[in-house]
Amino acid sequence: MTAVPDFREDKPFPLAHAFRRRILPGFALFVAALLAITIFAAHHVTESIYLEQAQRRAESIAHAVAKSVPAVWDRFLAGGALSPGEMDALREAFAHEVDEFGLVKLKVYDLSARTIFTSDGQGLGAIESGPALKRAVENRRPSLAVGQDPGEETTYELYVPIFGGGQTLRAVVELYEDVGYLDAVMVRAVAAPVAAPAVLLGLLALVLGRLVARAQADIDARTGALVSLRQKLETFVSAGAVAAAREAGGRGRIPSRRVRCTLFHSDVRGFMSFSEANAPEAVVAYLNRVMALQVRIVREHGGDVDKLIGDALLARFDGADAPARAVAAAQAALARVRAENMTPGIGVGVFTGEAILGAVGPEERQDFTVIGDAVNVAARLCSAAIEGELVVDSETAGRAEGSFGPEETLQIKGRAQPLAVRRATL
Repeated sequence: MTAVPDFREDKPFPLAHAFRRRILPGFALFVAALLAITIFAAHHVTESIYLEQAQRRAESIAHAVAKSVPAVWDRFLAGGALSPGEMDALREAFAHEVDEFGLVKLKVYDLSARTIFTSDGQGLGAIESGPALKRAVENRRPSLAVGQDPGEETTYELYVPIFGGGQTLRAVVELYEDVGYLDAVMVRAVAAPVAAPAVLLGLLALVLGRLVARAQADIDARTGALVSLRQKLETFVSAGAVAAAREAGGRGRIPSRRVRCTLFHSDVRGFMSFSEANAPEAVVAYLNRVMALQVRIVREHGGDVDKLIGDALLARFDGADAPARAVAAAQAALARVRAENMTPGIGVGVFTGEAILGAVGPEERQDFTVIGDAVNVAARLCSAAIEGELVVDSETAGRAEGSFGPEETLQIKGRAQPLAVRRATL
Protein backbone atom coordinates (compact mmCIF):
# COMPACT_ATOMS: atom_id res chain seq x y z
CA MET A 1 0.00 0.00 0.00
CA THR A 2 1.33 3.40 -0.93
CA ALA A 3 1.78 5.67 2.08
CA VAL A 4 -0.53 8.67 2.13
CA PRO A 5 1.33 11.98 2.77
CA ASP A 6 0.48 13.37 6.18
CA PHE A 7 -0.61 16.87 5.17
CA ARG A 8 -2.28 18.87 7.93
CA GLU A 9 -4.87 21.57 7.36
CA ASP A 10 -3.61 23.56 10.34
CA LYS A 11 0.03 23.13 9.37
CA PRO A 12 0.53 24.06 5.71
CA PHE A 13 4.02 24.10 4.27
CA PRO A 14 5.38 27.25 5.98
CA LEU A 15 7.22 28.88 3.06
CA ALA A 16 5.88 32.41 3.68
CA HIS A 17 6.30 31.94 7.43
CA ALA A 18 9.90 30.81 6.97
CA PHE A 19 10.53 33.78 4.65
CA ARG A 20 9.15 36.23 7.21
CA ARG A 21 10.71 34.64 10.29
CA ARG A 22 14.07 33.49 8.93
CA ILE A 23 14.96 34.67 5.45
CA LEU A 24 13.66 38.25 5.67
CA PRO A 25 15.36 39.05 9.02
CA GLY A 26 18.60 37.57 7.70
CA PHE A 27 18.21 39.56 4.49
CA ALA A 28 17.50 42.72 6.47
CA LEU A 29 20.56 42.06 8.65
CA PHE A 30 22.67 41.57 5.52
CA VAL A 31 21.36 44.82 4.05
CA ALA A 32 21.97 46.67 7.31
CA ALA A 33 25.50 45.29 7.54
CA LEU A 34 26.17 46.18 3.91
CA LEU A 35 24.87 49.72 4.40
CA ALA A 36 26.87 50.10 7.62
CA ILE A 37 30.06 48.96 5.89
CA THR A 38 29.34 51.26 2.94
CA ILE A 39 28.67 54.22 5.21
CA PHE A 40 31.78 53.50 7.27
CA ALA A 41 33.95 53.16 4.19
CA ALA A 42 32.51 56.29 2.57
CA HIS A 43 32.89 58.24 5.81
CA HIS A 44 36.47 57.05 6.20
CA VAL A 45 37.34 57.96 2.61
CA THR A 46 35.64 61.36 2.91
CA GLU A 47 37.44 62.08 6.17
CA SER A 48 40.76 61.11 4.62
CA ILE A 49 40.12 63.39 1.65
CA TYR A 50 39.09 66.25 3.94
CA LEU A 51 42.21 65.80 6.09
CA GLU A 52 44.28 65.83 2.93
CA GLN A 53 42.61 69.10 1.95
CA ALA A 54 43.27 70.46 5.43
CA GLN A 55 46.93 69.54 5.04
CA ARG A 56 47.11 71.46 1.79
CA ARG A 57 45.26 74.43 3.29
CA ALA A 58 47.67 74.51 6.24
CA GLU A 59 50.60 74.35 3.85
CA SER A 60 49.08 77.21 1.87
CA ILE A 61 48.74 79.24 5.05
CA ALA A 62 52.31 78.40 6.03
CA HIS A 63 53.54 79.37 2.59
CA ALA A 64 51.67 82.68 2.78
CA VAL A 65 53.08 83.40 6.24
CA ALA A 66 56.56 82.53 4.97
CA LYS A 67 56.16 85.11 2.20
CA SER A 68 54.83 87.68 4.65
CA VAL A 69 57.58 87.31 7.28
CA PRO A 70 60.23 85.07 5.69
CA ALA A 71 63.01 85.67 8.17
CA VAL A 72 60.79 85.09 11.19
CA TRP A 73 59.24 81.99 9.60
CA ASP A 74 62.62 80.51 8.71
CA ARG A 75 63.84 81.13 12.25
CA PHE A 76 60.66 79.55 13.61
CA LEU A 77 61.02 76.44 11.43
CA ALA A 78 64.68 76.17 12.34
CA GLY A 79 63.64 75.90 15.97
CA GLY A 80 65.17 79.17 17.03
CA ALA A 81 63.81 81.34 19.85
CA LEU A 82 61.72 84.27 18.67
CA SER A 83 61.78 87.68 20.23
CA PRO A 84 58.47 89.22 21.39
CA GLY A 85 58.49 91.45 18.31
CA GLU A 86 59.10 88.50 15.99
CA MET A 87 56.34 86.53 17.70
CA ASP A 88 53.95 89.43 17.23
CA ALA A 89 54.87 89.62 13.56
CA LEU A 90 54.25 85.90 13.16
CA ARG A 91 50.89 86.17 14.85
CA GLU A 92 49.92 89.11 12.69
CA ALA A 93 50.77 87.10 9.57
CA PHE A 94 48.64 84.19 10.74
CA ALA A 95 45.76 86.54 11.56
CA HIS A 96 45.91 87.94 8.02
CA GLU A 97 45.64 84.44 6.54
CA VAL A 98 42.68 83.63 8.73
CA ASP A 99 40.85 86.53 7.16
CA GLU A 100 42.03 85.59 3.68
CA PHE A 101 40.83 82.00 3.93
CA GLY A 102 37.65 82.89 5.82
CA LEU A 103 38.38 80.37 8.56
CA VAL A 104 36.14 80.00 11.58
CA LYS A 105 39.19 79.93 13.83
CA LEU A 106 42.84 78.97 13.72
CA LYS A 107 45.39 78.01 16.34
CA VAL A 108 49.09 77.19 16.16
CA TYR A 109 50.91 75.00 18.68
CA ASP A 110 54.58 74.42 19.21
CA LEU A 111 55.92 70.95 19.96
CA SER A 112 55.30 71.37 23.68
CA ALA A 113 51.54 71.77 22.85
CA ARG A 114 51.68 75.42 23.92
CA THR A 115 49.38 77.77 22.02
CA ILE A 116 51.55 80.31 20.22
CA PHE A 117 48.72 81.77 18.14
CA THR A 118 44.94 81.87 18.35
CA SER A 119 42.77 83.88 16.01
CA ASP A 120 40.32 84.85 18.74
CA GLY A 121 43.09 85.96 21.11
CA GLN A 122 41.90 83.61 23.88
CA GLY A 123 44.04 80.96 25.51
CA LEU A 124 47.33 82.27 24.20
CA GLY A 125 50.15 80.38 25.91
CA ALA A 126 47.81 77.64 27.16
CA ILE A 127 48.80 73.99 26.92
CA GLU A 128 46.53 71.82 24.72
CA SER A 129 45.94 68.35 26.18
CA GLY A 130 43.51 66.89 23.62
CA PRO A 131 44.23 63.45 22.12
CA ALA A 132 43.82 64.70 18.53
CA LEU A 133 46.81 67.03 18.89
CA LYS A 134 48.81 64.25 20.49
CA ARG A 135 47.97 61.90 17.58
CA ALA A 136 49.01 64.52 15.03
CA VAL A 137 52.39 64.94 16.73
CA GLU A 138 53.02 61.23 17.27
CA ASN A 139 51.81 60.06 13.86
CA ARG A 140 53.05 63.14 11.98
CA ARG A 141 49.76 63.08 10.09
CA PRO A 142 46.61 65.21 10.17
CA SER A 143 44.04 64.30 12.83
CA LEU A 144 40.37 65.20 13.29
CA ALA A 145 38.27 65.74 16.40
CA VAL A 146 34.86 67.21 17.23
CA GLY A 147 34.91 70.10 19.67
CA GLN A 148 32.59 72.69 21.14
CA ASP A 149 33.68 75.79 22.99
CA PRO A 150 31.34 77.25 25.63
CA GLY A 151 28.65 79.32 23.94
CA GLU A 152 29.78 78.32 20.45
CA GLU A 153 28.53 75.88 17.83
CA THR A 154 30.04 72.42 17.37
CA THR A 155 33.00 72.39 14.98
CA TYR A 156 35.43 69.92 13.46
CA GLU A 157 38.98 70.52 14.72
CA LEU A 158 41.61 69.60 12.14
CA TYR A 159 45.17 69.28 13.49
CA VAL A 160 47.77 69.55 10.71
CA PRO A 161 51.55 69.11 11.26
CA ILE A 162 53.91 71.79 9.88
CA PHE A 163 57.40 70.62 8.94
CA GLY A 164 60.69 72.50 8.63
CA GLY A 165 63.83 71.50 6.79
CA GLY A 166 64.55 67.80 6.62
CA GLN A 167 60.90 67.03 7.36
CA THR A 168 61.42 68.04 10.98
CA LEU A 169 58.13 68.64 12.78
CA ARG A 170 58.05 72.25 14.04
CA ALA A 171 54.42 73.09 14.79
CA VAL A 172 50.81 71.99 14.51
CA VAL A 173 48.12 74.15 12.95
CA GLU A 174 44.57 73.67 14.15
CA LEU A 175 41.86 74.59 11.65
CA TYR A 176 38.24 74.93 12.71
CA GLU A 177 35.50 74.02 10.26
CA ASP A 178 31.75 74.25 10.66
CA VAL A 179 30.21 70.81 11.29
CA GLY A 180 27.47 71.46 8.76
CA TYR A 181 29.91 71.98 5.93
CA LEU A 182 31.90 68.79 6.49
CA ASP A 183 28.73 66.80 7.19
CA ALA A 184 27.24 68.01 3.93
CA VAL A 185 30.37 66.84 2.11
CA MET A 186 30.16 63.46 3.81
CA VAL A 187 26.44 63.10 3.07
CA ARG A 188 27.01 63.85 -0.59
CA ALA A 189 29.84 61.34 -0.68
CA VAL A 190 27.88 58.63 1.13
CA ALA A 191 24.48 59.18 -0.48
CA ALA A 192 25.24 57.70 -3.89
CA PRO A 193 27.04 54.49 -2.80
CA VAL A 194 24.46 53.87 -0.08
CA ALA A 195 21.26 54.79 -1.91
CA ALA A 196 21.88 52.67 -5.00
CA PRO A 197 22.39 49.30 -3.27
CA ALA A 198 19.70 50.14 -0.72
CA VAL A 199 17.13 50.75 -3.45
CA LEU A 200 18.19 47.68 -5.39
CA LEU A 201 18.13 45.45 -2.31
CA GLY A 202 14.76 46.88 -1.29
CA LEU A 203 13.34 46.11 -4.72
CA LEU A 204 14.85 42.63 -4.53
CA ALA A 205 13.22 42.03 -1.14
CA LEU A 206 9.89 43.26 -2.51
CA VAL A 207 10.11 40.96 -5.54
CA LEU A 208 11.14 38.01 -3.38
CA GLY A 209 8.26 38.73 -1.01
CA ARG A 210 5.74 38.71 -3.86
CA LEU A 211 7.22 35.52 -5.32
CA VAL A 212 7.14 33.83 -1.93
CA ALA A 213 3.55 34.96 -1.34
CA ARG A 214 2.48 33.53 -4.71
CA ALA A 215 4.39 30.32 -4.05
CA GLN A 216 2.81 30.06 -0.59
CA ALA A 217 -0.67 30.54 -2.05
CA ASP A 218 0.02 27.81 -4.60
CA ILE A 219 1.41 25.50 -1.90
CA ASP A 220 -1.58 26.17 0.35
CA ALA A 221 -3.97 25.40 -2.50
CA ARG A 222 -2.16 22.17 -3.35
CA THR A 223 -1.92 21.23 0.32
CA GLY A 224 -5.64 21.86 0.75
CA ALA A 225 -6.39 19.66 -2.25
CA LEU A 226 -4.14 16.90 -0.91
CA VAL A 227 -5.71 17.16 2.56
CA SER A 228 -9.17 16.90 1.03
CA LEU A 229 -8.07 13.93 -1.07
CA ARG A 230 -6.47 12.28 1.93
CA GLN A 231 -9.60 12.72 4.02
CA LYS A 232 -11.73 11.23 1.24
CA LEU A 233 -9.34 8.31 0.78
CA GLU A 234 -9.32 7.64 4.51
CA THR A 235 -13.08 7.12 4.44
CA PHE A 236 -12.45 4.11 2.17
CA VAL A 237 -9.93 2.40 4.45
CA SER A 238 -9.64 1.58 8.13
CA ALA A 239 -7.89 3.77 10.66
CA GLY A 240 -5.41 0.93 11.13
CA ALA A 241 -4.57 1.04 7.42
CA VAL A 242 -3.91 4.78 7.56
CA ALA A 243 -1.73 4.40 10.66
CA ALA A 244 0.23 1.52 9.10
CA ALA A 245 0.79 3.49 5.91
CA ARG A 246 2.12 6.47 7.87
CA GLU A 247 4.41 4.28 9.95
CA ALA A 248 5.77 2.58 6.84
CA GLY A 249 6.51 5.94 5.19
CA GLY A 250 8.66 5.35 2.11
CA ARG A 251 9.99 1.98 3.23
CA GLY A 252 7.86 -0.01 0.77
CA ARG A 253 5.54 -2.87 1.67
CA ILE A 254 3.75 -2.70 5.02
CA PRO A 255 4.85 -5.66 7.19
CA SER A 256 2.27 -8.09 8.55
CA ARG A 257 2.07 -9.03 12.24
CA ARG A 258 0.23 -11.50 14.42
CA VAL A 259 -2.33 -9.93 16.74
CA ARG A 260 -4.83 -11.13 19.29
CA CYS A 261 -8.05 -9.24 18.86
CA THR A 262 -11.81 -9.44 19.14
CA LEU A 263 -13.69 -9.49 15.83
CA PHE A 264 -17.11 -7.91 15.34
CA HIS A 265 -18.97 -9.22 12.29
CA SER A 266 -22.49 -8.07 11.37
CA ASP A 267 -24.80 -8.87 8.48
CA VAL A 268 -28.23 -7.74 7.34
CA ARG A 269 -30.73 -10.56 7.63
CA GLY A 270 -32.78 -11.24 4.52
CA PHE A 271 -30.83 -8.71 2.46
CA MET A 272 -31.27 -10.59 -0.85
CA SER A 273 -35.06 -10.57 -0.52
CA PHE A 274 -34.96 -6.91 0.52
CA SER A 275 -32.84 -6.03 -2.53
CA GLU A 276 -35.17 -7.90 -4.83
CA ALA A 277 -38.25 -6.13 -3.50
CA ASN A 278 -36.83 -2.58 -3.55
CA ALA A 279 -35.28 -0.19 -6.05
CA PRO A 280 -31.48 0.01 -6.05
CA GLU A 281 -31.63 3.62 -4.75
CA ALA A 282 -33.71 2.51 -1.76
CA VAL A 283 -31.33 -0.37 -1.06
CA VAL A 284 -28.30 1.92 -1.13
CA ALA A 285 -30.05 4.47 1.09
CA TYR A 286 -30.84 1.72 3.61
CA LEU A 287 -27.26 0.40 3.54
CA ASN A 288 -25.85 3.90 4.07
CA ARG A 289 -28.11 4.36 7.06
CA VAL A 290 -27.47 1.01 8.76
CA MET A 291 -23.73 1.12 8.06
CA ALA A 292 -23.38 4.71 9.31
CA LEU A 293 -25.10 3.68 12.52
CA GLN A 294 -22.78 0.71 13.08
CA VAL A 295 -19.60 2.56 12.12
CA ARG A 296 -20.40 5.32 14.58
CA ILE A 297 -21.07 2.87 17.40
CA VAL A 298 -17.92 0.82 16.68
CA ARG A 299 -15.78 3.97 16.82
CA GLU A 300 -17.51 5.16 20.00
CA HIS A 301 -16.41 1.88 21.63
CA GLY A 302 -12.81 2.15 20.43
CA GLY A 303 -13.03 -0.27 17.51
CA ASP A 304 -11.68 0.03 13.99
CA VAL A 305 -13.88 -0.80 11.02
CA ASP A 306 -11.79 -3.13 8.90
CA LYS A 307 -14.07 -3.29 5.86
CA LEU A 308 -17.60 -3.10 4.53
CA ILE A 309 -18.53 -6.15 2.44
CA GLY A 310 -21.86 -5.49 0.76
CA ASP A 311 -24.36 -5.66 3.62
CA ALA A 312 -21.76 -7.03 6.06
CA LEU A 313 -19.36 -5.15 8.36
CA LEU A 314 -16.11 -6.39 9.93
CA ALA A 315 -14.53 -4.47 12.81
CA ARG A 316 -11.53 -5.14 15.02
CA PHE A 317 -11.07 -4.36 18.71
CA ASP A 318 -7.59 -4.42 20.27
CA GLY A 319 -6.39 -4.34 23.85
CA ALA A 320 -7.01 -6.16 27.10
CA ASP A 321 -10.60 -4.94 27.32
CA ALA A 322 -11.35 -5.63 23.64
CA PRO A 323 -13.93 -8.40 24.39
CA ALA A 324 -15.97 -6.14 26.65
CA ARG A 325 -15.92 -3.23 24.20
CA ALA A 326 -16.77 -5.41 21.19
CA VAL A 327 -19.75 -7.02 22.97
CA ALA A 328 -20.94 -3.62 24.19
CA ALA A 329 -20.73 -2.25 20.63
CA ALA A 330 -22.71 -5.23 19.28
CA GLN A 331 -25.43 -4.81 21.91
CA ALA A 332 -25.60 -1.05 21.24
CA ALA A 333 -25.87 -1.58 17.47
CA LEU A 334 -28.66 -4.16 17.82
CA ALA A 335 -30.55 -1.92 20.24
CA ARG A 336 -30.20 1.15 18.00
CA VAL A 337 -31.40 -0.72 14.88
CA ARG A 338 -34.45 -1.92 16.78
CA ALA A 339 -35.10 1.51 18.33
CA GLU A 340 -35.08 3.15 14.90
CA ASN A 341 -37.35 0.47 13.43
CA MET A 342 -34.88 -0.36 10.71
CA THR A 343 -36.08 -3.20 8.53
CA PRO A 344 -34.53 -5.58 7.83
CA GLY A 345 -32.47 -5.89 11.00
CA ILE A 346 -28.97 -7.23 11.58
CA GLY A 347 -27.32 -10.18 13.27
CA VAL A 348 -23.92 -9.95 14.94
CA GLY A 349 -21.16 -12.46 15.69
CA VAL A 350 -18.26 -11.71 18.08
CA PHE A 351 -15.17 -13.88 18.53
CA THR A 352 -11.76 -13.42 20.16
CA GLY A 353 -8.68 -15.08 18.72
CA GLU A 354 -5.39 -14.65 16.88
CA ALA A 355 -5.11 -13.34 13.33
CA ILE A 356 -2.64 -11.76 10.92
CA LEU A 357 -2.91 -8.00 10.40
CA GLY A 358 -1.23 -6.57 7.33
CA ALA A 359 -1.30 -5.79 3.62
CA VAL A 360 -2.69 -8.38 1.21
CA GLY A 361 -2.42 -8.26 -2.55
CA PRO A 362 0.06 -7.16 -5.24
CA GLU A 363 2.00 -3.89 -5.03
CA GLU A 364 -0.36 -2.11 -7.43
CA ARG A 365 -3.53 -3.02 -5.50
CA GLN A 366 -3.34 -3.94 -1.84
CA ASP A 367 -5.80 -4.23 0.99
CA PHE A 368 -4.88 -3.76 4.63
CA THR A 369 -6.98 -6.20 6.60
CA VAL A 370 -7.10 -8.86 9.28
CA ILE A 371 -6.98 -12.48 8.10
CA GLY A 372 -7.14 -15.82 9.85
CA ASP A 373 -9.27 -18.45 11.52
CA ALA A 374 -10.64 -15.93 14.03
CA VAL A 375 -12.11 -13.84 11.19
CA ASN A 376 -13.79 -16.90 9.69
CA VAL A 377 -15.23 -17.95 13.04
CA ALA A 378 -16.64 -14.45 13.68
CA ALA A 379 -18.34 -14.60 10.26
CA ARG A 380 -19.79 -18.07 11.07
CA LEU A 381 -21.12 -16.84 14.39
CA CYS A 382 -22.75 -13.92 12.59
CA SER A 383 -24.39 -16.35 10.16
CA ALA A 384 -25.73 -18.30 13.13
CA ALA A 385 -27.37 -15.19 14.59
CA ILE A 386 -30.97 -14.45 13.71
CA GLU A 387 -32.24 -10.89 13.22
CA GLY A 388 -31.66 -8.84 16.38
CA GLU A 389 -29.38 -11.48 17.92
CA LEU A 390 -25.75 -11.58 19.05
CA VAL A 391 -23.80 -14.84 19.02
CA VAL A 392 -20.50 -14.77 20.94
CA ASP A 393 -18.05 -17.45 22.02
CA SER A 394 -18.29 -18.32 25.69
CA GLU A 395 -14.77 -17.14 26.53
CA THR A 396 -15.48 -13.66 25.16
CA ALA A 397 -18.91 -13.56 26.83
CA GLY A 398 -17.26 -14.37 30.15
CA ARG A 399 -15.12 -11.23 29.86
CA ALA A 400 -18.01 -8.93 28.93
CA GLU A 401 -21.12 -7.55 30.57
CA GLY A 402 -24.59 -8.39 29.39
CA SER A 403 -27.41 -10.86 29.67
CA PHE A 404 -26.61 -14.03 27.77
CA GLY A 405 -28.49 -17.23 27.26
CA PRO A 406 -27.19 -20.63 28.34
CA GLU A 407 -24.02 -22.01 26.85
CA GLU A 408 -24.42 -24.21 23.79
CA THR A 409 -22.11 -25.82 21.30
CA LEU A 410 -22.00 -24.80 17.70
CA GLN A 411 -20.35 -26.77 14.94
CA ILE A 412 -18.32 -24.31 12.86
CA LYS A 413 -17.91 -25.23 9.22
CA GLY A 414 -14.34 -26.18 8.51
CA ARG A 415 -13.52 -26.79 12.19
CA ALA A 416 -13.12 -30.24 13.69
CA GLN A 417 -14.18 -29.30 17.21
CA PRO A 418 -17.47 -27.60 18.10
CA LEU A 419 -17.36 -24.16 19.72
CA ALA A 420 -19.04 -23.19 22.97
CA VAL A 421 -21.15 -20.07 22.39
CA ARG A 422 -23.78 -17.95 24.07
CA ARG A 423 -26.56 -15.86 22.60
CA ALA A 424 -28.08 -12.50 23.48
CA THR A 425 -31.23 -11.17 21.92
CA LEU A 426 -32.19 -7.48 21.96
